Amino acid sequence: MITRTHTETMDGAHRALLCTSGPWVHFTGVQPGNLDGDIKAQAQDALTRLEALMEDAGVAQKDLFTVTIWLKDMRYFSGLNAVWNGWVDAANPPARTCVSGELYRPDLLLEIVAVAYRPEPAA
Repeated sequence: MITRTHTETMDGAHRALLCTSGPWVHFTGVQPGNLDGDIKAQAQDALTRLEALMEDAGVAQKDLFTVTIWLKDMRYFSGLNAVWNGWVDAANPPARTCVSGELYRPDLLLEIVAVAYRPEPAA
């Protein structure tokens, strides 16, 4: 069974930011809420939004399996990493990929896609 939450229509596309099936939790299209800042501000905002979605799904940073970060331009890579390294659980980092590509809004500098594994509750 698939459960979809945090559904919305953004720029004409219907989507769910959070989908779960069994122990797997998928977070898609996590973006900063404020697009006025530089890469560090947008990265911090997007990671804060991801944390809120993770909390709603009952997972923590240690449960993150993979994270893919789409950057508007790879020149933002070091700024992103400065924020990422301050946010991520260094003892339990997920597999991470960072790629660049044209994002659909000119002021959007990054978007995050993540997968987490939600452990079964203890019996």
